[in-house]
Amino acid sequence: MTSLPNQTCSAAAVRKVQNEILAGLPLNTLYVVLYVRTDPPIANDFHWGLYFHTDYSGGFKYHVKNPSTDGKGWLADHGRTGGLLKSNLLCVVNQIARVPGDKVAQIDPIMRSYDENLNAMHGITCRVWVLAITQKLMDKSIVHCSSVKDLEAECLSVGNGYMVEAVNSR
Repeated sequence: MTSLPNQTCSAAAVRKVQNEILAGLPLNTLYVVLYVRTDPPIANDFHWGLYFHTDYSGGFKYHVKNPSTDGKGWLADHGRTGGLLKSNLLCVVNQIARVPGDKVAQIDPIMRSYDENLNAMHGITCRVWVLAITQKLMDKSIVHCSSVKDLEAECLSVGNGYMVEAVNSR
């Protein structure tokens, strides 16, 4: 029983650091977020999502998931979160844009633009969805990069570089 207070203190200390990091993120920034799927991790095998940081306590997570076994049940899972850094499976958070104030209102509709037709998207996966949304953000001059393929390669490179550390830090 003596380890319980230490675990509680340790958990509280971790939460404090997580909250400080979250509060330190620049406002109106957009991120590609990668999560490891397996232990041990497999290169290039991540769950992909997007995160839009809107205030010091959090922002909005946007991702799609497939709880079905037939691969045809993709669902949008978007919403407010203060827990970006709390997932045991979090690998990396890659900043892809600082969103100008006059474009902030465009973010949520773009993020939800495929929600009604997810299962009609060719080859739908969480990665395909993130890249399709990112292309729309590029088309609206919110994200600036040479191509979604280059962004994908950069995210995979960073994720692969941290995947073992992400698993070992759980």
